[in-house]
Amino acid sequence: MAKYLVYIETVGDSITVEGPVAHVPGLPGASARGATIEEAKDNIRSAIEEYLALLRDVGEQVPKASEDIHLEFEKVDSPTFLTDYDALHPNEMETLFRWMAISRQELMDLVKSLPEEAFEWQPDDETPSIREILCHMAESDLWYTDRLKQWPEAPLFRLAATRGVALERLRALSDEERARATVHEGQEWTPRKVVRRMLEHEREHITQLRQLLEAYQHESKG
Repeated sequence: MAKYLVYIETVGDSITVEGPVAHVPGLPGASARGATIEEAKDNIRSAIEEYLALLRDVGEQVPKASEDIHLEFEKVDSPTFLTDYDALHPNEMETLFRWMAISRQELMDLVKSLPEEAFEWQPDDETPSIREILCHMAESDLWYTDRLKQWPEAPLFRLAATRGVALERLRALSDEERARATVHEGQEWTPRKVVRRMLEHEREHITQLRQLLEAYQHESKG
């Protein structure tokens, strides 16, 4: 049986507007939002199963599909979890870098063959375009590792450029820095939290892009 601790984040501006978020520190990248705590709990199970399937398909050592998944839930009132303070070890970082590459490849496979007009398509005025989502994701890579500016305008080139810099920054951390917590705009950040949030953020937007592409393809066929 695979057991995972799930933190339910229930505070913060985005939480107030969009609903609580479930995070799985033991499976960095697995997160799910819901309009209510119960909905977030329901959604995280599906997110875990989908994420494990992706990792399993490329040969990562994760629980088998036949294993039951047991979840333990804990509400938290801080976006920095106790597990975020654990120092990242070099071999662990390499595993997480592989997972980042796997997630990024899934994203690239999703959008690399799209026609140019698809990048600008919006189902309504409130929903961001695929181009806007991709550029946001590129900027976020650097936000999580101390934001830089002036990157390529083409979204796919920007994604490649920013991810490269982000990984260089993470690889350059000393033993001491991998265990250090810093404060940015009143919130504590650690290397483990940075990597966790980078993976969670990308996985969340991949789901958003899938839904947007389904709507685009439906309208194109119509």
